[in-house]
Amino acid sequence: MQSRRSGVSSERPVVLLGAGGHARVVLDLLRLRGYQVVGVCAPELPAGSQWQRLSALGEDVVLEALDPAEVWLVNGIGPMSGNMVRRRVHEEGSVRGYTWLTLDHPSCVRAEDVSLAEGVQLMAGVVVQPGCRLEAGVVVNTRATIDHDCQLDEHVFVGPGAVLCGAVKAGRGVFIGAGAIVLPGIHLGEGAIIGAGAVVTRSVEAGRTAVGSPARSIK
Repeated sequence: MQSRRSGVSSERPVVLLGAGGHARVVLDLLRLRGYQVVGVCAPELPAGSQWQRLSALGEDVVLEALDPAEVWLVNGIGPMSGNMVRRRVHEEGSVRGYTWLTLDHPSCVRAEDVSLAEGVQLMAGVVVQPGCRLEAGVVVNTRATIDHDCQLDEHVFVGPGAVLCGAVKAGRGVFIGAGAIVLPGIHLGEGAIIGAGAVVTRSVEAGRTAVGSPARSIK
């Protein structure tokens, strides 16, 4: 395997949504990849103010005034704002006709047959092994490992250093905390939350939260 770029032209300017910690990481990746980032949208940034050497465009309603054929969007909203917020913004942008950039860090290693949908983000040191499918809006954070034949549905968020062993299936909107380990063949139901450092030895039902080693559902 080797690191390879997502293949999207960097000629079209980019608008970043979000202004928290995850947005700073994404912005660094965009600049590293040579994209022209022309502004940032976040409700906490007054229009015309500056953030990380970018001009604030105002809240995301400003997207109604932009042309989806002329700019790419990048979702910099992290899970601390709630995965539902991140998902809603992605879906609203798609309805308006925008394209969400798929990004991978130069140090990311992924197999040639890995399937990446629109808006996937693979951060520094990530490894994605053969046969994996990552659907729209999935984020795999720093040094996380996705082993062979895993399937991650829309808007799954994988924390730094997490390990998904072979053939794990994560439903839509699943959150996997930093350093968690999910053993082979486990199914994580839609909206499940896996706590940081958890070792998941059995499947987790939709909407449940699992913590500890071995992980147990607490709600």
